Amino acid sequence: MENWPEIDVPDSHPQVLSSWLHIHQAVETVENAMTGRMEQGAQTSLIEHQALFRLAIAPGRRLSMLRLADLLNTSPSGVTRLVDRLVRRGWVSREVPPENRRQTDAVLTPDGLHALTATTRPAYHAALEECFGSLLDEEDLADLQRIGRKLLEGHHRFDAKKFASTPFTHEQ
Repeated sequence: MENWPEIDVPDSHPQVLSSWLHIHQAVETVENAMTGRMEQGAQTSLIEHQALFRLAIAPGRRLSMLRLADLLNTSPSGVTRLVDRLVRRGWVSREVPPENRRQTDAVLTPDGLHALTATTRPAYHAALEECFGSLLDEEDLADLQRIGRKLLEGHHRFDAKKFASTPFTHEQ
């Protein structure tokens, strides 16, 4: 670009930049494709399904809003808007725990559990296979797991609980 000041970057920078752009655009593209597929098949978005799933496997089927935001890798305001949508659908309720009146928990309702098991979960697995799994072989998947874990660990964000076995068999 013209008139941009020179910066000191390592010789590997072009490959680092290209790799970053590829992974960033790939994740965004797959998430958008999965959301489109899920909206078409289950009238729900990917992140709405992920919220229902996280609540379903949480103790008491409840999480603080801050913990839910962390698990979904979104901001507190983003999770507030998400939970608003789920409350309107009757899938989640908000409760203030008696032991901490400054906290608000998102709680999965029976209708929310039914929506998860009957509708969003099957749509999620179909979208995951169509938009992601069918495009990769076993070696690709193993490489992505290894690289993903390495990046998470490098930023002190790997949490084995996020990847633990669940009653719904290894989904997110």
